[in-house]
Amino acid sequence: MSDISFLYFFLPVFMGIYLITPKVLKRLLVILAGAGIIFWADPVGLIPMGVCILSGYLFGIFIHNFRDKIWGKVFLGLEIAINAAVFLLFHRTAFDGSDLMTLLGQRSLVKSAAAIGASVMPLHSVAYCIDVYKKKYVCEHKFTTVAEYIAFFPTFGAGPILSFDKMKPQFEDPKPGFAKCAVGVRMLMLGLIMKLFISNAMYDMWHDVTDIPLKSMPVPAAWLGALGFAMFFYFEVCAFCCMACGMASLMGVELCYSLPVTIQSKSFRGLCRHANPSLYHWSRKYIYRKIKRDDNGFSEFLAIMFSVMLAVLWYGVSMRSVMFGAALIVVLCFEKILECPLKKTARLCQIHFIVVPDTGHNPFYGFLRAC
Repeated sequence: MSDISFLYFFLPVFMGIYLITPKVLKRLLVILAGAGIIFWADPVGLIPMGVCILSGYLFGIFIHNFRDKIWGKVFLGLEIAINAAVFLLFHRTAFDGSDLMTLLGQRSLVKSAAAIGASVMPLHSVAYCIDVYKKKYVCEHKFTTVAEYIAFFPTFGAGPILSFDKMKPQFEDPKPGFAKCAVGVRMLMLGLIMKLFISNAMYDMWHDVTDIPLKSMPVPAAWLGALGFAMFFYFEVCAFCCMACGMASLMGVELCYSLPVTIQSKSFRGLCRHANPSLYHWSRKYIYRKIKRDDNGFSEFLAIMFSVMLAVLWYGVSMRSVMFGAALIVVLCFEKILECPLKKTARLCQIHFIVVPDTGHNPFYGFLRAC
């Protein structure tokens, strides 16, 4: 999304065609544009796109028709299983190329650093079908509306993860204009600045530190590399989300996203929420709340475990991610146990509790990936 060819060729040409295209054909144009981006990066990436769109559309109809019967649960289970398989097989970590196949010692299914959209489309497809099953809204019979929601190409980079009921009216009636165009350009430029001048610089700093042999690495350099890696992750997500909001605004669509401010967090859970708001709310809504039972401590810890693991794997499918997720689960469970005592402590003590685990897990995560 930040390539020169995309910004200076694809995006201007697409916007020119989009603005003169009749409203009834705009959805089809967006779908074809997303398919073109994926095909340009790697034609194999069209497989997860097609599977996610078709499974979401067809199973959404099946679930709606049988949601009061046992077959509704069967279709929902198949939908989740298919999209989980797509996620695990095609999602790759952008900065080290790790995925499930390489983890198992096999050749990866995709040649590109990351199958574009493979981290977002399965979540959109599953969220749509779960909401249909829960009777939040009826299934959508227009194929292009469901396909545009699942494969909305501005979100291919790193989200934000969208909600179908909030996006459907805008997809059916986009309203591009000069005001939204101005907002879109500002958001797009802000995202590019964060990507090119902050995120990339932090990644280069972390990469330079990891080139130093561990036995001769000074302690300040290790912490500097860890800080660089944490800031790279944070600004990478923020940059792609800002660019997504900018591109959507140019198209007359408004995405619900605001820049997260992690320093305002009052707990470690809040720190995780502000680091990637859309992913946090998705995992909390569709995993945490489905597993947690009222007044059941064990189910709550189980919900934390599953929701954290999926969120961590969203950043990269590798053993290092699993190890980091395990450490994060321990910290969050520890905070949950001490939730009541922490509420009675002073603000300074709460900040100290947040800072210590955060400064502890960052080097752990960064240099697990460096090994």
